[in-house]
Amino acid sequence: MDFSVRNLSYKYSKEGKPVLDDVSFSIEQGKVTAIVGPSGCGKSTLLEILSGVIPTLISNGELSGTFDKPDDSLISVVSQTPENQLFGYGVEDAIAFGLENMGIPQAEIAQRMDYVLDLLSLQYLRSRSVANLSGGQRQAVCIASVLAMQPDILIMDEPVSSLDPNGKRLVQMVLKQISLDGNTVILVDNNLVWSAGIVDHIIGMLDGKVVFDGSKEEFFQDFELQHRLGVIIPQEVEIYRGLLPHFPDLKMFYTVEDGLTQLAEMVDTKLFTQEKPEPDEDEENIISVHNLEKVFNDNFHALIDVNANIPGGKIVAILGQNGSGKTTFVKHLNGLYKPTSGDVRYKGQSLLEKSVAQISRNIILVFQHPEHMLFEETVEAELTFCARQQGIPFTKEKITEVLEKNNMLEDRETFPLNLSMGKKHILTILSVLFSSADVIILDEPTLGMDGFLMEELENLIQHLKAQGKTVIVISHEIPMVFRNVDHAIILNKGKKIFQGSRQELAHRDDIFDSIHISMPPVVVMSKALGFDRICYNVADFVEQAKTLKRKEAE
Repeated sequence: MDFSVRNLSYKYSKEGKPVLDDVSFSIEQGKVTAIVGPSGCGKSTLLEILSGVIPTLISNGELSGTFDKPDDSLISVVSQTPENQLFGYGVEDAIAFGLENMGIPQAEIAQRMDYVLDLLSLQYLRSRSVANLSGGQRQAVCIASVLAMQPDILIMDEPVSSLDPNGKRLVQMVLKQISLDGNTVILVDNNLVWSAGIVDHIIGMLDGKVVFDGSKEEFFQDFELQHRLGVIIPQEVEIYRGLLPHFPDLKMFYTVEDGLTQLAEMVDTKLFTQEKPEPDEDEENIISVHNLEKVFNDNFHALIDVNANIPGGKIVAILGQNGSGKTTFVKHLNGLYKPTSGDVRYKGQSLLEKSVAQISRNIILVFQHPEHMLFEETVEAELTFCARQQGIPFTKEKITEVLEKNNMLEDRETFPLNLSMGKKHILTILSVLFSSADVIILDEPTLGMDGFLMEELENLIQHLKAQGKTVIVISHEIPMVFRNVDHAIILNKGKKIFQGSRQELAHRDDIFDSIHISMPPVVVMSKALGFDRICYNVADFVEQAKTLKRKEAE
């Protein structure tokens, strides 16, 4: 169903600054539209208006303009925080909740439930408790519960931020089919990496205004606009953008295969031999895990005889598909979970008899959803929460320095829960700077981040490492992982299947194939083109390609 937004403006209070300013656009039926823009640009407010939250539930603001849609259309929203949308003890309860509220007969509810569980390959979760699911699994169930309602207009707010690459591909296929069936999909997501293959139409927002309204092809050719909006684009497009000044005959490519086909004719790699992977040097491990087993009360074996070592002062990635045991694993490191059997040791001392409070002086876990860690009334108070709890001194000058360096000085007196999702994540990580912990665990820290915040996150991770801290990162953002990590551990179905250096990891195509995760395009392409060393970021890839440029291509 087509619909249009005309001259939409909104303020949360009469005295407040306009969050939306004269916004107009049209959405075509059967198309996939992405609404992009940096954190704070007005995307979430626009979503609340389109979904009816404003003014139905939030009615004290000032709204003007029109939102025209067919009266009988059903609009459903997938929230970026699945916990806010999942009701009931089990997976079946969560999916049935919306259908029961719509008055759907039980027989049809059963049919729709079977359909969406099959569609998203979730039948294996059917009898599980929602509380014991991984973050990605909850997000998948949340998507299933909304799809079961068969909306005419489906709005998704960062719908795959916690999903593994396989889950993202599956959602991509489902949304493509939904659009082919004539239904409308709106994605509010600044990460176009996963959706570039299905998006038809892009609306770009900045400071509450629409600054772009056009096709995907037009958008991806406008490099300056992509940067201004802080959009995270496919690494293939980043590579093209970096190479174009040096290879002017290069045509836009969206896939590794297309890029390799073109570059194979433009670079000469015959004289170069790639480096051999070398294992990590023998270094002192700050955390060691011995024969770790975890069985939940629904008899689900989350971890199975896991033995692993975390080297001190390194950035360590924990990788694997949703449900592989990653979050369960790290919750044993900070004491939130106690093992069914096995042991966890910090600097050689067992943690089993220590409380979470005791462990947190050395090991802190920053949760996947930052709302679970925000307690204070201002950003400044939140920033110093850990320090005050641990009795660690700090100064106003240090607070100002940290806030200014991380572009949050103007948020100093802001209520933390009013920040964008990405800024909430940054705030929870910044609070660690004032703590005594020397091991920092980040569980899916990129949730809600635009390109600007992603860059800040990577700088912050490197800053923590430079201070001598050990940083453990769970993430499905594989290019970001390869840009930053020194070491990796891969889990699959509760078992450890790999541990080693980034260099070793880049040579294990077999491991990545087995868990259905793709290596970053820069890694794949530098290996395929025979570069003298594997590239982990776009800048390095471009430099090597320039060096190896054939004379006839100049």
